[in-house]
Amino acid sequence: MLRKFGMAIICTAVLAVFSLATVMAETPAAAAQRQEEEKAAEKRLTELDRKMNELSSEAKKAEGKTQAELNKLYEEFKKQQGEAKGSLEKLRKSTNESWEKAKKNMDKSLEDLNGLYERSKAKAKGNGKDEAK
Repeated sequence: MLRKFGMAIICTAVLAVFSLATVMAETPAAAAQRQEEEKAAEKRLTELDRKMNELSSEAKKAEGKTQAELNKLYEEFKKQQGEAKGSLEKLRKSTNESWEKAKKNMDKSLEDLNGLYERSKAKAKGNGKDEAK
């Protein structure tokens, strides 16, 4: 009985080691692609931040309701930017199995940030139009 139990433990340990090796195995090409995509996401995040900061500087020239709306959009952008940075960190730390989900979350975060930037840009270009009404 004890011998069977010992064999079961050994088999379980061997199976766990092989499973872990399979999970950790990543081809060099896949690792390079992951790294490229992570760098691209970081670059896009940095670029959106730069663009939004430029827009924020221009928005300071706006008046009244437009400036208040732009400030609100900027605050929302900064909040979502923090979330996107968290998504990027999760992407970097993800395992092979969780990487696809982390990548989708990162893409969604960047899409949301870009949407906020585009709305802010449209609002800044329309500066004063809603005030004249």
